Amino acid sequence: MRTTLHMLHEQSPTQMMSYILQTRTGKLVVIDGGNRQDAGNLLEKLIALGGPEPTVEIWLLTHPHLDHVDALLEIFSGPHPLKVKSVYSHFLSYEFYKANDFPGCTDASTTEEFNAFAAAHPDLCHRLEKGQRFLIDSMEISVLHVPEGETIPLNVINNSSVVFRVDAEGQRILFVGDLGEEAGDRVLETVPAQELHADFVQMAHHGQNGVKKSFYQAVAPRACLWNTPDWLWNNDAGNGFDTGPWRTVEVRGWMEELGVRCHFVSKDGEQTICLPCRLD
Repeated sequence: MRTTLHMLHEQSPTQMMSYILQTRTGKLVVIDGGNRQDAGNLLEKLIALGGPEPTVEIWLLTHPHLDHVDALLEIFSGPHPLKVKSVYSHFLSYEFYKANDFPGCTDASTTEEFNAFAAAHPDLCHRLEKGQRFLIDSMEISVLHVPEGETIPLNVINNSSVVFRVDAEGQRILFVGDLGEEAGDRVLETVPAQELHADFVQMAHHGQNGVKKSFYQAVAPRACLWNTPDWLWNNDAGNGFDTGPWRTVEVRGWMEELGVRCHFVSKDGEQTICLPCRLD
Protein backbone atom coordinates (compact mmCIF):
# COMPACT_ATOMS: atom_id res chain seq x y z
CA MET A 1 0.00 0.00 0.00
CA ARG A 2 1.16 3.55 -0.81
CA THR A 3 0.40 6.75 1.03
CA THR A 4 -2.64 8.12 -0.81
CA LEU A 5 -4.60 11.37 -0.91
CA HIS A 6 -8.27 11.15 -1.84
CA MET A 7 -9.99 14.40 -2.85
CA LEU A 8 -13.72 13.69 -2.77
CA HIS A 9 -16.25 14.88 -5.33
CA GLU A 10 -19.06 17.23 -4.25
CA GLN A 11 -22.43 15.49 -3.85
CA SER A 12 -24.54 18.64 -4.28
CA PRO A 13 -24.37 21.58 -6.70
CA THR A 14 -22.46 23.77 -4.26
CA GLN A 15 -18.73 23.83 -3.53
CA MET A 16 -17.21 21.92 -0.63
CA MET A 17 -13.89 20.55 0.63
CA SER A 18 -13.26 16.96 1.71
CA TYR A 19 -10.03 14.95 1.81
CA ILE A 20 -8.98 11.57 3.15
CA LEU A 21 -5.32 10.70 3.61
CA GLN A 22 -4.36 7.05 4.03
CA THR A 23 -0.90 5.96 5.17
CA ARG A 24 1.07 2.96 3.96
CA THR A 25 -0.33 0.85 6.79
CA GLY A 26 -3.90 1.98 6.21
CA LYS A 27 -4.31 4.65 8.89
CA LEU A 28 -6.83 7.35 8.00
CA VAL A 29 -6.86 11.14 8.36
CA VAL A 30 -9.81 13.34 7.33
CA ILE A 31 -9.57 17.01 6.39
CA ASP A 32 -12.83 18.97 6.62
CA GLY A 33 -15.49 16.72 5.05
CA GLY A 34 -17.96 18.89 3.17
CA ASN A 35 -21.66 19.71 3.41
CA ARG A 36 -24.33 17.57 5.05
CA GLN A 37 -25.12 16.20 1.58
CA ASP A 38 -21.53 14.94 1.38
CA ALA A 39 -21.65 12.98 4.63
CA GLY A 40 -22.95 9.74 3.12
CA ASN A 41 -20.31 9.61 0.42
CA LEU A 42 -17.57 10.43 2.92
CA LEU A 43 -18.71 7.66 5.24
CA GLU A 44 -18.92 5.15 2.37
CA LYS A 45 -15.39 6.05 1.29
CA LEU A 46 -14.02 5.66 4.82
CA ILE A 47 -15.65 2.23 5.06
CA ALA A 48 -14.24 1.25 1.66
CA LEU A 49 -10.75 2.23 2.82
CA GLY A 50 -10.89 1.18 6.46
CA GLY A 51 -13.37 -1.66 6.69
CA PRO A 52 -16.88 -1.82 8.20
CA GLU A 53 -15.81 -0.01 11.38
CA PRO A 54 -13.06 2.36 10.19
CA THR A 55 -10.83 4.31 12.55
CA VAL A 56 -9.95 7.93 11.83
CA GLU A 57 -6.71 8.83 13.60
CA ILE A 58 -7.27 12.57 13.36
CA TRP A 59 -9.94 14.78 11.80
CA LEU A 60 -8.69 18.28 10.93
CA LEU A 61 -11.06 21.21 10.38
CA THR A 62 -9.73 24.29 8.61
CA HIS A 63 -12.48 26.79 9.55
CA PRO A 64 -16.17 26.84 10.54
CA HIS A 65 -18.08 27.08 7.27
CA LEU A 66 -20.86 24.58 6.57
CA ASP A 67 -19.25 23.26 3.36
CA HIS A 68 -16.24 22.20 5.45
CA VAL A 69 -17.74 21.17 8.81
CA ASP A 70 -21.30 19.98 8.29
CA ALA A 71 -20.45 16.47 7.05
CA LEU A 72 -18.80 15.74 10.41
CA LEU A 73 -21.83 17.07 12.30
CA GLU A 74 -24.19 15.07 10.09
CA ILE A 75 -22.31 11.80 10.61
CA PHE A 76 -22.32 12.28 14.39
CA SER A 77 -26.00 13.25 14.45
CA GLY A 78 -26.99 9.57 14.50
CA PRO A 79 -25.55 6.05 14.81
CA HIS A 80 -22.43 5.49 12.72
CA PRO A 81 -19.65 2.90 12.53
CA LEU A 82 -16.72 5.32 12.73
CA LYS A 83 -14.18 5.42 15.51
CA VAL A 84 -12.67 8.91 15.50
CA LYS A 85 -9.74 9.33 17.89
CA SER A 86 -9.51 13.13 17.78
CA VAL A 87 -10.96 16.19 16.07
CA TYR A 88 -8.75 19.28 15.85
CA SER A 89 -9.76 22.86 15.01
CA HIS A 90 -8.99 26.46 15.91
CA PHE A 91 -12.23 28.40 15.62
CA LEU A 92 -12.69 31.93 16.88
CA SER A 93 -15.73 32.97 18.92
CA TYR A 94 -19.26 32.87 17.58
CA GLU A 95 -19.70 36.45 18.81
CA PHE A 96 -16.72 37.69 16.76
CA TYR A 97 -17.90 35.92 13.63
CA LYS A 98 -21.47 37.14 14.03
CA ALA A 99 -20.47 40.75 14.74
CA ASN A 100 -18.14 41.02 11.75
CA ASP A 101 -19.79 38.92 9.05
CA PHE A 102 -21.65 40.74 6.30
CA PRO A 103 -25.26 41.84 7.02
CA GLY A 104 -27.81 39.06 6.75
CA CYS A 105 -25.22 36.29 6.66
CA THR A 106 -25.91 33.24 8.84
CA ASP A 107 -22.48 31.58 8.42
CA ALA A 108 -21.60 32.09 12.08
CA SER A 109 -24.29 29.55 13.01
CA THR A 110 -21.93 26.74 11.98
CA THR A 111 -19.58 27.80 14.80
CA GLU A 112 -22.47 27.67 17.25
CA GLU A 113 -23.37 24.16 16.07
CA PHE A 114 -19.79 22.96 16.30
CA ASN A 115 -19.40 24.46 19.78
CA ALA A 116 -22.38 22.40 20.90
CA PHE A 117 -20.80 19.32 19.31
CA ALA A 118 -17.49 19.99 21.06
CA ALA A 119 -19.24 20.48 24.39
CA ALA A 120 -20.94 17.12 23.94
CA HIS A 121 -17.62 15.44 23.01
CA PRO A 122 -14.99 17.06 25.28
CA ASP A 123 -12.60 14.11 25.06
CA LEU A 124 -12.76 14.09 21.27
CA CYS A 125 -12.30 17.76 20.34
CA HIS A 126 -8.97 19.57 20.68
CA ARG A 127 -7.50 22.92 19.69
CA LEU A 128 -4.92 23.31 16.97
CA GLU A 129 -1.93 25.50 17.79
CA LYS A 130 0.87 26.83 15.64
CA GLY A 131 3.93 24.60 15.76
CA GLN A 132 2.07 21.38 16.49
CA ARG A 133 3.25 18.30 14.63
CA PHE A 134 1.43 15.03 14.18
CA LEU A 135 3.38 11.97 13.06
CA ILE A 136 1.12 9.28 11.62
CA ASP A 137 3.05 6.41 10.07
CA SER A 138 4.37 7.58 6.71
CA MET A 139 3.32 11.21 7.03
CA GLU A 140 3.92 14.25 9.21
CA ILE A 141 1.41 17.07 9.61
CA SER A 142 2.85 20.47 10.62
CA VAL A 143 0.61 23.35 11.74
CA LEU A 144 2.13 26.50 10.22
CA HIS A 145 -0.52 29.09 11.05
CA VAL A 146 -3.59 29.59 13.22
CA PRO A 147 -5.54 32.86 13.52
CA GLU A 148 -3.74 35.33 15.78
CA GLY A 149 -6.72 36.10 17.96
CA GLU A 150 -9.68 38.10 16.72
CA THR A 151 -7.56 40.60 14.81
CA ILE A 152 -8.82 40.44 11.22
CA PRO A 153 -12.40 41.78 11.11
CA LEU A 154 -12.64 41.31 7.32
CA ASN A 155 -13.87 38.14 5.60
CA VAL A 156 -13.75 36.86 9.15
CA ILE A 157 -14.53 33.17 8.89
CA ASN A 158 -12.43 32.48 5.80
CA ASN A 159 -9.55 34.51 7.22
CA SER A 160 -9.58 32.35 10.36
CA SER A 161 -8.56 29.28 8.33
CA VAL A 162 -5.63 27.32 9.69
CA VAL A 163 -2.69 26.45 7.45
CA PHE A 164 -0.91 23.12 7.73
CA ARG A 165 1.46 21.06 5.64
CA VAL A 166 1.51 17.33 5.07
CA ASP A 167 4.90 15.76 4.35
CA ALA A 168 4.77 12.23 2.97
CA GLU A 169 6.93 10.09 0.70
CA GLY A 170 9.29 12.97 -0.04
CA GLN A 171 6.51 15.33 -1.18
CA ARG A 172 4.66 18.20 0.47
CA ILE A 173 0.98 19.18 0.40
CA LEU A 174 -0.06 22.60 1.71
CA PHE A 175 -3.64 23.04 2.98
CA VAL A 176 -4.99 26.56 3.47
CA GLY A 177 -8.77 26.12 3.72
CA ASP A 178 -10.56 29.28 2.57
CA LEU A 179 -7.77 31.67 3.56
CA GLY A 180 -8.38 35.24 2.35
CA GLU A 181 -6.00 37.95 1.23
CA GLU A 182 -5.50 39.56 4.65
CA ALA A 183 -4.66 36.33 6.46
CA GLY A 184 -2.64 35.15 3.47
CA ASP A 185 -0.46 38.24 3.78
CA ARG A 186 -0.05 37.56 7.49
CA VAL A 187 1.10 34.00 6.76
CA LEU A 188 3.72 35.36 4.36
CA GLU A 189 4.94 37.70 7.12
CA THR A 190 5.10 35.11 9.90
CA VAL A 191 5.94 31.76 8.31
CA PRO A 192 9.42 31.18 6.85
CA ALA A 193 9.30 30.83 3.07
CA GLN A 194 10.94 27.41 3.15
CA GLU A 195 8.10 26.13 5.34
CA LEU A 196 5.50 27.17 2.76
CA HIS A 197 7.18 25.59 -0.25
CA ALA A 198 5.13 22.59 -1.38
CA ASP A 199 4.67 20.24 -4.30
CA PHE A 200 0.87 20.46 -4.02
CA VAL A 201 -1.23 23.41 -2.87
CA GLN A 202 -4.92 23.25 -2.00
CA MET A 203 -6.36 26.29 -3.75
CA ALA A 204 -7.68 28.83 -1.27
CA HIS A 205 -11.46 29.35 -1.16
CA HIS A 206 -12.11 26.81 -3.91
CA GLY A 207 -9.79 28.68 -6.26
CA GLN A 208 -11.34 32.13 -6.19
CA ASN A 209 -11.37 35.19 -3.94
CA GLY A 210 -8.79 33.59 -1.66
CA VAL A 211 -5.13 34.49 -1.19
CA LYS A 212 -3.18 36.76 -3.51
CA LYS A 213 -0.97 35.65 -6.38
CA SER A 214 2.06 36.48 -4.21
CA PHE A 215 1.05 33.71 -1.80
CA TYR A 216 1.12 31.10 -4.55
CA GLN A 217 4.42 32.51 -5.80
CA ALA A 218 5.87 31.88 -2.33
CA VAL A 219 4.53 28.31 -2.26
CA ALA A 220 5.87 27.62 -5.79
CA PRO A 221 3.66 24.54 -6.27
CA ARG A 222 4.03 21.94 -8.98
CA ALA A 223 0.40 20.83 -8.71
CA CYS A 224 -2.89 22.40 -7.63
CA LEU A 225 -5.81 20.83 -5.75
CA TRP A 226 -9.08 22.51 -6.73
CA ASN A 227 -12.20 21.83 -4.64
CA THR A 228 -14.20 23.36 -7.43
CA PRO A 229 -17.44 22.29 -9.16
CA ASP A 230 -17.85 22.83 -12.89
CA TRP A 231 -19.80 26.11 -12.67
CA LEU A 232 -17.18 27.65 -10.40
CA TRP A 233 -14.25 26.31 -12.43
CA ASN A 234 -15.65 28.08 -15.50
CA ASN A 235 -16.99 31.16 -13.65
CA ASP A 236 -20.38 30.44 -15.17
CA ALA A 237 -23.45 31.72 -13.33
CA GLY A 238 -25.68 30.61 -16.19
CA ASN A 239 -24.58 32.80 -19.08
CA GLY A 240 -21.48 30.96 -20.24
CA PHE A 241 -17.75 30.79 -19.63
CA ASP A 242 -16.24 33.55 -17.45
CA THR A 243 -19.44 35.58 -17.23
CA GLY A 244 -19.97 35.15 -13.49
CA PRO A 245 -18.71 37.16 -10.50
CA TRP A 246 -16.04 34.67 -9.38
CA ARG A 247 -12.28 34.94 -9.97
CA THR A 248 -11.56 31.31 -10.78
CA VAL A 249 -10.52 31.89 -14.38
CA GLU A 250 -8.19 34.68 -13.26
CA VAL A 251 -6.57 32.40 -10.68
CA ARG A 252 -6.24 29.66 -13.28
CA GLY A 253 -4.27 32.21 -15.29
CA TRP A 254 -1.98 32.84 -12.33
CA MET A 255 -1.15 29.15 -12.16
CA GLU A 256 -0.38 29.08 -15.86
CA GLU A 257 1.97 32.04 -15.38
CA LEU A 258 3.67 30.17 -12.53
CA GLY A 259 4.22 27.18 -14.79
CA VAL A 260 1.96 24.75 -12.94
CA ARG A 261 0.99 21.90 -15.24
CA CYS A 262 -0.82 19.45 -12.97
CA HIS A 263 -4.33 20.23 -11.80
CA PHE A 264 -6.58 17.92 -9.77
CA VAL A 265 -10.15 19.27 -9.85
CA SER A 266 -13.15 17.92 -7.94
CA LYS A 267 -15.47 18.73 -10.86
CA ASP A 268 -13.86 15.80 -12.66
CA GLY A 269 -14.87 13.34 -9.93
CA GLU A 270 -12.95 11.90 -7.02
CA GLN A 271 -9.21 12.45 -7.37
CA THR A 272 -6.88 9.74 -6.04
CA ILE A 273 -3.22 10.73 -5.75
CA CYS A 274 -0.67 8.09 -4.78
CA LEU A 275 2.51 9.48 -3.27
CA PRO A 276 5.11 10.06 -4.46
CA CYS A 277 3.28 11.37 -7.51
CA ARG A 278 5.03 12.16 -10.77
CA LEU A 279 4.28 15.80 -11.55
CA ASP A 280 6.17 16.50 -14.78
